[in-house]
Amino acid sequence: MKLLEATREMVKGKIGVMPVGSVEQHGPHLPMGTDSLIAEWLASSLESSHKEEVVLFPTLAYGCSFEHGKLPFLGVSYVTMINFLTELMESAKSSGISSVILVNGHGGNESLLDVVRRQVNFKNDRFKVHLFSMVGRDKGLFSVVDMHAGSLETSRMFFIRPELVRMDKIEEIKDFSVREGVFQILSTDQANPYGVINVGGRIEVIKEKGEESMKRALADLESLFLKVKSMHGGKV
Repeated sequence: MKLLEATREMVKGKIGVMPVGSVEQHGPHLPMGTDSLIAEWLASSLESSHKEEVVLFPTLAYGCSFEHGKLPFLGVSYVTMINFLTELMESAKSSGISSVILVNGHGGNESLLDVVRRQVNFKNDRFKVHLFSMVGRDKGLFSVVDMHAGSLETSRMFFIRPELVRMDKIEEIKDFSVREGVFQILSTDQANPYGVINVGGRIEVIKEKGEESMKRALADLESLFLKVKSMHGGKV
């Protein structure tokens, strides 16, 4: 069920699933909501298979994206995000939701989501926050290493929302070099002039590989859901 459509009684004892992403540049060829759309597809697919057990939260599209430097993004600070999510999780618990799975599509959120998870879980006996992340998955699917807006991410989008992939814009990218230290000591705009971090070469767009990546992730998310469900006695 969808949280915005459920009554107060319907959510009690259910497992919440919330997609978390970002609104940030993904090169000239992908939409700014790429991370959010990928996380939303996974969470929505899980809810479709477990409508009576899952409460699908609205997507939290805004994340922490300071790593993009002077390139366009809409986001908030780490402290703001941590406080917002911690308070949101506490209110979910108070509303009777048994646990929440955060489905993360953005690398810049990873460290702060771990803080939220620890902050909530260590204070609660039964209500828990679980994290499922797309970050770092399927590195071996392509010969290049896609760290941002490259072959893997573009192929995932070409599978779930092909109409949003501007194939002609990929041809405008003339430089795929990446300076060492990106996302650690260098921002995206400092590492590549096009805001694309596809280490090792040009972008390949292969729908079948995007499908493989997304369906594998969905299967793993399903496994996590069943594990969380078992923690609550197999009933939600």
